[in-house]
Amino acid sequence: MDIKTKELVSLGASVSAHCFPCFDFHLEQARKLGISEEEIQESIRAGYMVMNGAGEKILEKIKDTLPGISLQKNESCSNNQRKKKPSLASIARF
Repeated sequence: MDIKTKELVSLGASVSAHCFPCFDFHLEQARKLGISEEEIQESIRAGYMVMNGAGEKILEKIKDTLPGISLQKNESCSNNQRKKKPSLASIARF
């Protein structure tokens, strides 16, 4: 696989894996290699489609396993009220 293809695949994979550091790294590498914005965006869209497809399948599995469960599309850890971050000292106690 050539380096351009590898970076485009890696960029799409970083989207589907929700890996922010991976995304930043592979986006930077793709741009350094002179990959067009159109190709970069196509790779990101492909990763996003994979991510959404996997998300739909796990929702089907959850609903099949727990028929009475109610899930809202806008529910996520990032949408919940932010709690105060623990101090380093409190983390070290564990």
